[in-house]
Amino acid sequence: MVSAQELLHTHREVLLDWLSVNPTPLLRWLADAGVLTAEQYRAVLERSPTNKVANVLEQVCTSEQNSRGFLQVLQQVQGYYCTQLQEWIHQHCTETPPEPPSEPQPNPPGGKKKTKSLLSKLFPKGKSQEFTLPKKDEVPLNAHKNTLLRQTERLMSYSEGEGQDSSSHSHIDIRYTELFVTEDDEEVTHSQHEYFTFASRRSPIYPHQTCRLIQPCDLLNPESQTGCSPKRVKVKGIAGIGKSVAMQRLLYEWALGKHLQNFSCVFDLRFRELNLIDGPISLHELLASRFLYLQDILLDLFKQAKSLLFILDGLDEFRHHLDWDSKDRDITVESKIPVPELLVALVGGNLLPDCSVILTTRPSTDAPKRFFPRCCVVLGFQEKHVEEYTMKFYKDPLVAKKVFSYIARNDNLFALSFIPVYCYIICSALAEFFSTDHKSEEESLDLNPPRTVSEVYYCYLYTTIKHHALKDKAETNSRPQILAVVKEQLMNLGRMAYENLLRNRILFDREDLEKFGLDPRGIRSTFLSQILVSVKEEKVEMFAFFHLTIQEYLAALFCVVSFYSLTEILTGLDYWCFGELQPPAESPPLTLNPLPAGNDLERPRVENLQMFTRFFSGLLRARLARLLEGMVENSLVGDDGGLLSQLGDWFRSQFKNRNLPNQMTLNLLHCLMELHLQEITSRAAPEIRKLNLFKMKLSVVDCAAVHYVLQFSKHLLKELNLGYSNIGNKGFSRLGPILHRCESLYIRYNCLGTDAAILESTVLKSEDCQVKKLFMCGNKLGPEGARVLWEALEHNNTVEEVYLDITGITESGTENLVQCLSKNTALKNLTVVGNDLGEVGWERLRDLGQVRPDLRIIGHFVDDLGLLESYLGWVKEMRADHDQMESVKNADALQSVLKGLWLSEGTGENAVKAKELETKILQLLENSELSALRAK
Repeated sequence: MVSAQELLHTHREVLLDWLSVNPTPLLRWLADAGVLTAEQYRAVLERSPTNKVANVLEQVCTSEQNSRGFLQVLQQVQGYYCTQLQEWIHQHCTETPPEPPSEPQPNPPGGKKKTKSLLSKLFPKGKSQEFTLPKKDEVPLNAHKNTLLRQTERLMSYSEGEGQDSSSHSHIDIRYTELFVTEDDEEVTHSQHEYFTFASRRSPIYPHQTCRLIQPCDLLNPESQTGCSPKRVKVKGIAGIGKSVAMQRLLYEWALGKHLQNFSCVFDLRFRELNLIDGPISLHELLASRFLYLQDILLDLFKQAKSLLFILDGLDEFRHHLDWDSKDRDITVESKIPVPELLVALVGGNLLPDCSVILTTRPSTDAPKRFFPRCCVVLGFQEKHVEEYTMKFYKDPLVAKKVFSYIARNDNLFALSFIPVYCYIICSALAEFFSTDHKSEEESLDLNPPRTVSEVYYCYLYTTIKHHALKDKAETNSRPQILAVVKEQLMNLGRMAYENLLRNRILFDREDLEKFGLDPRGIRSTFLSQILVSVKEEKVEMFAFFHLTIQEYLAALFCVVSFYSLTEILTGLDYWCFGELQPPAESPPLTLNPLPAGNDLERPRVENLQMFTRFFSGLLRARLARLLEGMVENSLVGDDGGLLSQLGDWFRSQFKNRNLPNQMTLNLLHCLMELHLQEITSRAAPEIRKLNLFKMKLSVVDCAAVHYVLQFSKHLLKELNLGYSNIGNKGFSRLGPILHRCESLYIRYNCLGTDAAILESTVLKSEDCQVKKLFMCGNKLGPEGARVLWEALEHNNTVEEVYLDITGITESGTENLVQCLSKNTALKNLTVVGNDLGEVGWERLRDLGQVRPDLRIIGHFVDDLGLLESYLGWVKEMRADHDQMESVKNADALQSVLKGLWLSEGTGENAVKAKELETKILQLLENSELSALRAK
């Protein structure tokens, strides 16, 4: 009998020819079957197609077991390959000489005994038959899968810090990193910049949310309660969060035969490409033109609509209006209708109702929730995935470790890195700073890697220009010379970015490029190919910046370089930050044509410019530091020290004279941090006497911006309200150095733990402490946190009111309560409702009341009518505010309030209000995921 090793050795050359055309299915299935180790699989992906197969054959032929495993996998994936290979398998399954049987076997009825080949012994009939030999429709379907594999096996790369990426580190099986996808049960109007919408969703990732973690391949899995698979799924997330890459991974896994195998065919349609279709078209015509190799079997596929999946990617990029409220019509796959109407019919189930649809979109362009049994939101990477992505990004693991360590130590970069496209930009920008070409880490760090968002984008753009605009010449030229060479192109690109940013436009045709002095024919041969992405069909080609923030950054660069005086800068800031044109200005700064919606910007449009204003601030600092030499020829008028003080006066005036909404306040703080100039910030900070960021959902970067600005003020901060901002222990620690100056400190429901209580205790012990009111309700401080706070209050002489409702204080958390607070003479009010203190704890509280009769202690909800009324208002707020409800769920607050109400009895009006509060909470629970609590 011919062994598997001998068979592979004998037919090596023909196998090499047949398999090298498309090695992807074979390699992946070999890895999943354990024939290749993970290290071998990763290494082989970096080779050319022919070398991949040759290397694998060399490795598997080292043992009979691996050779047999190779042949088994080869039979499983034969449908991806040519008919010659399939015939080869069939031939050797029937003609290979049999192995002598150990025992005589009876002949089959009516004929001679049938001999068995090596392969037929390896693969008994009925096993490993996921792919059958081609029948009527399998040849075009296999062609479809092969096409999808070629389109999806590599992740798009723009700049790797060393020119075009020639390594296979962009292979999807190497670089793809899992995303955090969770179910989304909110209906929110998104008017602000999408990054800040993301931040408001990103900051409160609670333990109860991680239980709803969904893998992209599980989007269509059955519901746990009904057992039914959703036919329509909506996946939303901001630009660059990974929606399209997740869909690319889905297509790749389906085409490989790994996931979603209950679907016979998957159609991927991108809204960018659908923009290019003019006039009515039928679904049949659309798919026939998009998938030429499926033309002959589409009608057969439509008859089995239940086995079809449509992936509609990028609704936010569709230029046509979708009328979701249009009346249903009788529509078939042959009905010629406008593309928007066709898409609504497909999503709404009026067309092919049995098919499945996954729709992706940004929050700013949503589709009605009523069409989608399952709605999901992509929240980017988790912390472990940031490290995983960084390690995958670089070939050199030493460089990868250095880069991740730097990212993890920098709050600005670490918070951004949860967004995959930002992580890509950061890794690209940092590549050269931590290259192993440098002799030591100290020498590398002397290069001053970027710290702020603006600096990251500056390094990314400069690296792109250096390696793609001048190629080999770049290393011998200075920065001003390099920037001078590309100034005209960058300014033209920046003007196009700016003019269209004000118009909310992200797609451009050839005429748009020519209008701004850009030659579409030269895009691919210049560094612009690393910035503009081409969306090409047969007759029309469109362009877009590969990410919205690149457009915003280049727009800001254009403005910074174009301004020549402080007056122009201040006019621009007034317009971009507040939507106001100050006389004598009659049109928006630097615009050539009037805006379609008028020159005044309404608040939603202003909020969409917030990332742009931060980039502008950071680039203004770069210009003042002479980092834009080569692009700017003249200094700013007034650039003699007076400019900085006048800029500081502008910021001070905004804090002093405007009633700023919370989001605008936060944006100004970020602008000051991006400017990073003490002379400016020290003039503005003293005017901030109260800072109210209630329910703003702050990231660590936001906390860093608050700290950066307030550190330059020595005045007392009358109030710092961060209630329901979910800053967590890390965000709270960034605020640590300024907390002692906050007279009233509101940090309710902020995902704080014992570490936060320990930090606050050091604040209360400080000789400089000016805190009078401390609100820490709804944080899981625990018994240890309570004990350190009592200890800190023992000798504190400023704090008059402390509110520790629902903070997880138990009996052990009261051990030093009487000892410490009996010595305190300043504290007047102490509230500890909603905590399970136990009998001994309640006894200690009563003892404290006897020792300190002047101290008003509220331990039960029924003790205080005002407290009951405030909690009734609290329940009312939660009905209208989904995010507040999420914060409350995280603290188990509703359970705690109910338990507190049931364990105490009031009298008179207090008892009536307590019963009303209980009823309202139970009603709220009936309409929430916590309805099971009623049984408790």
